[in-house]
Formats: sequence, structure tokens, C-alpha cells
Amino acid sequence: MSNEQRFKERRRLIRLAGGSLLVGFPAHQAFAKPAGMTGFRLVQQDNVMLHFDVAGAVGDVSLFALENPHRLVIDFANTTLQTELPNHIYEHGVIQSVRSGKQDDGRLRLVVDLRGPVSATYQFVPRTYGQRLVVDLGVAGDLELATHSNRQIESARGALDRAARDVIIAVDAGHGGKDPGAIGQNNTREKDIVLSVAKRLQHRLSNTPGVQPVMIRDSDYFVPLRERLRIARSLKADVFISIHADAFKRKTAHGSSVYALSLNGATSEAAKWLANKETEQAALFGDVQLGGLSDTLKSTLLDLAQNATLEASLDLGGEVLSKLKQIGPVHKASVEQAPFAVLKSPDIPSVLVETAFISNLQEERKLRNPKYQDQLAYAVQEGVVQYLKRRAPQGTYYAMNRIDRG
Repeated sequence: MSNEQRFKERRRLIRLAGGSLLVGFPAHQAFAKPAGMTGFRLVQQDNVMLHFDVAGAVGDVSLFALENPHRLVIDFANTTLQTELPNHIYEHGVIQSVRSGKQDDGRLRLVVDLRGPVSATYQFVPRTYGQRLVVDLGVAGDLELATHSNRQIESARGALDRAARDVIIAVDAGHGGKDPGAIGQNNTREKDIVLSVAKRLQHRLSNTPGVQPVMIRDSDYFVPLRERLRIARSLKADVFISIHADAFKRKTAHGSSVYALSLNGATSEAAKWLANKETEQAALFGDVQLGGLSDTLKSTLLDLAQNATLEASLDLGGEVLSKLKQIGPVHKASVEQAPFAVLKSPDIPSVLVETAFISNLQEERKLRNPKYQDQLAYAVQEGVVQYLKRRAPQGTYYAMNRIDRG
């Protein structure tokens, strides 16, 4: 068989394997209002994968491979490019570059230049504001390479004037540096566990379209409680999530918890004890104590109770708690409230997630397990996404999709 015959046969087989990728939209929709490609991401998991996010009704999509040199071609019918593609050559890995072009018939053509053959499979996944085309190249992935590549893509995307902005999620790993937090029976330090969970959450949120995570601390150093809120506000955060590991004098206490701000004290003995411990740490490390609030601050907190921020925090906390219930026991069936300083932002919906009781020997072991840490990050991510589907800030992808759906 000649090279040309092999190419034709390979192209035919890929089309037969994948089908014509119609995703349930009537044929006339493919030529109505153009869909918009709003995101691209190189994802390295078990295999190298490409994520293409498309807003609007997705029409016919076809995918085929070429040889001499190796390329993967993806055609999107009636689609416009509304995001930034990487304009550099990838130095390592099977993917060399990604480029695009508009065809005369309205198709958006993406060409992935390759360093070798791939066995591509693909599927559409419903997303909050459209669809995601997931292309699995069938080649083993490299997590370190993906992290570097995605940072370059995010930098390019930041320069693009987009119609809708990302929701900014502040991820706060509790304690750090001279403040180790709670210490388990096997000397596991809270500050180490929560930083690992926070980084996993940040990685997951980075791969969520329409979301931009920002880390309050990304290594082992101390950040005062009030400074955490200042950092979040300076980064224009829309949501604030603080990650902690619970501790209690009763070693059998167990389960995850989610807290929002309380104006009238803690809602349980455990919540009150935790709030007191946070107050002691704030005083010890030179931060503002929770007690002895000034009249001005009391007034601010009362205003907070009268606006939507506290309500939104409780709503966010409820979504996160419902997802945590799916991976293990929870300490309380509903969102608890306590006067944690880190939650006292009058304009940013904020929750504090106690991942598990580090003072419980069994849960301490779980918290040290990378698989469980990833499950925790996944649960929080899913809770955040569910919340954003209903209460995303105006001008974001999630809010625009909610308006489009009526």
C-alpha cells in the first residue's frame, strides 16, 4: 500500500470510529448563530488530551489525521475563534504547535502539528455555557509539561479582550510558616495538609472553563488573617474559599465541615471552640483579635447580615457540603456559622472548609493520602461550579449562560 493509500485509509478509519460528532442539535442550528470557541487547553493526565470549549449550539465537527508531516485536523462548522491559541512551539512532547484558520464555508479549522503518530479518540462533554470537545491523543501525558504550557496559554488569554470574564476564586490554604495549625496524633501538621489540598483545588479550577483560581499562599509562609482578605480583594476575587483541617479535644470527632460567618457566635460547641482557637492564634501572631469589636466594625457586620453576601456564602457552603457528603462523613448536616476573621469580607462570598479532623487518628491517615486529598479538591470544585451556575457575578461566562437560558 502506498503512502497516499495509507493516508486515505487512516483518514477514513478515524471518521468511521468517531462518527460525525453531531451532539443533538437540529441540522439547521449549525448554520444559525455562529458558535464561539471560548477556550483551549492542553491537559496531561494518563494521556495527552486537548480541550476545546465552545459556547452556543455546536454544529458538525470532524477530525482526521495527516502524515508526512504528522498533523491532526479538527473542523468546527459555523464557529468563530474567541480565545487565544498558543503562538509558540512546544519544545517537548508529541504536540509541536496549534494553529487555526477560517475556511470559506464558515468552518473553523484547527491544525495540531505533531512529532509522531497518534490514535485520537474524542467526545463532547456538556459544560455550563456550552460544550467541551475532549480529544484524547492516546499518548502518555506529562503533568509538569502541561502546567508550564497552560501558564503560557493563560498569559496569552489575559491579553485578549473577551466578551465575558472568568470568575476569580481565591483559594486560601490556612496557617503556614510559623503557624503550623493543628497537629495530629502522628505529628501531621495542618499547614502542610491544607496547602496540598489547596494546590490540588487550584489545579482543578485551572482546568475549569470560566474560572480563574488565585492562591493566597502557594508555599510554607505565614499570612496574617486580615492580610488574606486584603490579598483576595486586591486580586478582585469573586469567591473566597479557606481550606483547613479540623481539630477537637474529643479525639473521636470526625467528618468534614463547612463554615460561613456568624454574627451571633458559634452554632455548636465545636464551632465555638474552633473560633476561640483562631482568636488565640490571631493574638499570638500579632493579628487583630476577634473579640472587642469596635462600633464601626459591628455596624459593618450588621450591614453584611442585611445584604446578599452572607446569604451567598451560606448558599456556596451548602453546595460544597453536599459534594463533601459524597466522599465521606460530615460532622454536621448543614453549614455551620462561626466568627472566623478570615470570613469577614462584606463583599466577597466566603466559606471555610474543614476537610476532616486531623485530631482523629483515622482521619489523620486519610488526610495524608494524596488520593483523598484529590477527592477533597474535587468535591470543593464541584460545589463551587454548582454555586456559580446559579449565582455567578454579572459579566462572567456563567452569568451570561444563565441569562441565555432564561
